[in-house]
Amino acid sequence: MWDPAKNKKLQELFLQEVRMGELWLSRGEHRMGVQHLSNALLVCGQPQELLKVFKHTLPPKVFEMLLHKIPLICQQFEADMNEQECLEDDPD
Repeated sequence: MWDPAKNKKLQELFLQEVRMGELWLSRGEHRMGVQHLSNALLVCGQPQELLKVFKHTLPPKVFEMLLHKIPLICQQFEADMNEQECLEDDPD
């Protein structure tokens, strides 16, 4: 079920992660920048579109780092979701 309050929080988180990514990249801290941009991709409603924007706006080296990070982010997300389900299923 769609929850406007939750959607607003996701939008705020998305914008915050993009800003933090840009800030770290502007300081030359590519790893930290990529971490935040990948977090933004994770909460983005249209990640493919965002990747297209990143492809045209990020330096090629940084974009490649981001592409390599995506599978790791997906694995972590999946592990977090599985852990959350286990906690919800635990009767204690």
